[in-house]
Amino acid sequence: MKAERLAKIAAVMKGRLVPKEAGEVYARGVSVDSRTIAPGEVFFALKGKRDGHDFVSHAYQNGAIAAVVEREVDVDIPQIIVDDTLFALGELAKEYRRTLNPKTIGITGSVGKTTTREMIAKILATKYTTHSAKKNYNNLIGLPLTILEMGEDVEFAVVELGINTVGEMERLSEIAAPDVAVITSIAPVHTEGLGSIENIISEKVKITKHMPLDSPVIINADCDELISVADKINRRVITFGINRGDYKPIELSFVNGKASFTFRGISFKLNALGRGAVYSALAAIAVADFFDVPLVIASKALELFEPPPSRLNLIKAGNVTIIDDSYNSNPVALDEALGVLVMLDAKRKVAVLGDMLELGEYEEMYHRKVADLIEKHGVDVVFLFGPRMELANARALEMGLDSKILWFVDPEKLETQLLEEVRDGDLILVKGSNAMGMKRFVESLIGRFGLKRGDEEE
Repeated sequence: MKAERLAKIAAVMKGRLVPKEAGEVYARGVSVDSRTIAPGEVFFALKGKRDGHDFVSHAYQNGAIAAVVEREVDVDIPQIIVDDTLFALGELAKEYRRTLNPKTIGITGSVGKTTTREMIAKILATKYTTHSAKKNYNNLIGLPLTILEMGEDVEFAVVELGINTVGEMERLSEIAAPDVAVITSIAPVHTEGLGSIENIISEKVKITKHMPLDSPVIINADCDELISVADKINRRVITFGINRGDYKPIELSFVNGKASFTFRGISFKLNALGRGAVYSALAAIAVADFFDVPLVIASKALELFEPPPSRLNLIKAGNVTIIDDSYNSNPVALDEALGVLVMLDAKRKVAVLGDMLELGEYEEMYHRKVADLIEKHGVDVVFLFGPRMELANARALEMGLDSKILWFVDPEKLETQLLEEVRDGDLILVKGSNAMGMKRFVESLIGRFGLKRGDEEE
C-alpha cells in the first residue's frame, strides 16, 4: 500500500481517530495479524474465533503505527474507532482500488478459481505490471488484503472471489469492482452455507453487480447451470469450454495427464494435470485475447505455468508417484482428480480420500457417491479417511466393489497401513478437505521413500 495519512484512512472508513493529532502520521500498510505485522502498518482488530482487540498491545509492540478498533482499548497507540472493523477493511480496500484504478479481473466459481487466477496473472504479466494474491486470499478478509498490497504502478489486478454464505459475493464485488469477470463453474460446494445449487448460481453471478455495463463476463459453456442463466446476465457474455464455447480447443489430447491442443492455429502444451487445467487455460486465453496479449505469448506462459501447491502436484518419491491434491475436496473436484489417476500409467492406482466438508444436507448423498466414483475410475486400492467416509465404505460394500477399500477415522492407523500397503510402481492420489489434514499423508509417503523437499515436481 502506498503511504497514506491516518486522517485520510479514518475518513475513508468513516471512523473517529483518537487522538486527532495523529492524523498527519503516515501508514505504510495494513495487517490483521499481530504476529506478522510490519513496522508502520495499521492493525485491524477483527473479530473471529479470537477477538483482535485482545492483540492490539502485541501489534503495537511489533511496530503497528495505529489500530482500527470497534471499541477504544487501553493501549498507547492511535486508534480509529469504527462500527465494524471487517467492513472498514473492505471500505479502505475499495477506495484504494478506485484510487489506483488498475484493470481488475475477478474470478469466481465452485472449482478451479486459484489455478485460473494464477494462469491469467502469468499471462498478463508478460505485457503488463500485474498484481495477484500471493496466497489463496479470496474472502472478505483476504480480498481487501490482496488489494491493499498493490503497488502504485500496477496496471492489472487479478483477484479471486470466494464465498461460503449468501450475501458475501455482492460485498466482494463491491470491493473489487472487476472490469472483467470469470466464472469457472457451478458445483455443490459450500452447500452448508449456501444451500441449494440454485443459491450457488444466484450468488456467483452477483460478481457482475458492480461491474461497468460494457464489461464482459467469461463463463464455462460446458457448465449447464451457467448457460441456463447466461441470457439473464446483463453483460456481454464470452464462453469457453472443452465441448463448446467461443474458446474451444482443437485436437485436445493428453500425455501423462497433461493436455495439448491448438486454438486459432497456435499450439498449447499445459504443464498441469487433468481436464480442469484445460478449462482454466481456456478462461485465461479468453482474458489474454480480450486484453490484446498475443496468443503465442499466452501459449509460452502456460507451458511454463506451475500448478499451485497441493493442487494436483505430481511428486516422484523413490519408486512411487504421488498426486498431491490435498488442498481441498468436493464432489466435482474428486471426480476430476480420480480421472487424472486414470490418465497416468502405473502398476496400481491407489487413492487416499478424506471427508468432503461443508456440504450441508447433501453430505450423506455425496459421500455415498464416492463409491460410485471409485468404481467409475477403477481404482485398485482406496483408503477412506474420516467419519463421513463411512458412508462411502458402506456403499462400496453394498456394491460389492472389487477394489480393496479400507476405512479409518484414526490418521495414525491409516498412515501405518498406507506405508505397509504401498509398493514400488504405485501411483497414489491424496485428496480431502483442507481441514482433514491430508497433507500429512503426502509428507509421510515422502518420508518413507526418502524424497527431499527440494526434489518435488510440481
